[in-house]
Amino acid sequence: KLIFNNLRSPLNMSYEKDTKNAYRNQDKASAYRNQYIEGFKWARFTMWRQKKIIKTLIQYCSFKEADSILDVPCGAGYIGDLLSELDSEVIASDISMEMMDLAIDEYESNSFSGFIQSDITKLPFNPEYFKCTIVLALMHRLPEEIREAVLNEVMRVTSKYLIVSYSIESTLQKVKKFLLKSFSSNYLPAPSSLSFDSITKEFEDSNLNIIRHKRIMPFLSAKVVFLLEINKH
Repeated sequence: KLIFNNLRSPLNMSYEKDTKNAYRNQDKASAYRNQYIEGFKWARFTMWRQKKIIKTLIQYCSFKEADSILDVPCGAGYIGDLLSELDSEVIASDISMEMMDLAIDEYESNSFSGFIQSDITKLPFNPEYFKCTIVLALMHRLPEEIREAVLNEVMRVTSKYLIVSYSIESTLQKVKKFLLKSFSSNYLPAPSSLSFDSITKEFEDSNLNIIRHKRIMPFLSAKVVFLLEINKH
């Protein structure tokens, strides 16, 4: 049995306070959304690049009208426009009602089935209901035990594909973090970045095969997006 209370990341972030419940707040939810829709911000540029990569991975999957896709945590609807281009059923889920309130206008497809509030470690869906589950901007904020729980749960409700983002730790990224922290006391790096080998080891342990992976901005960003296939055997 996994105990989730008081688990802390390497930067002393509390999972419950700084991740699970952090965006159940209107001001913080709006601030998160604004970072990729306003101004000339680095976050806006990297999230634009990430969206282009996700679009390519979605196209690779060749989803059909009979397929279902889960966007969790959906946040403020960051990829709602991409999913609205599909004929497949789409369901968006997040633990934060405040985030989902901001996402209402982002999913415009007739095949959008709506929003469901849920904890990603306890999803209210039947086994293998979804052809694909998309998990973005979350794994780099989770301690190991929670990452394992999240992978197990999204695999339970998914029959074939996962699209998941991580942050990769490397010597170059450590140098970048040190420099950015020196220039800005407000800079907050990904608290649970992992080496590429550690990430692939987690996938292997979970019977996940890497089909494709793509760095958002090699050398300049730690973000990487994986298209994974679930090995059910």
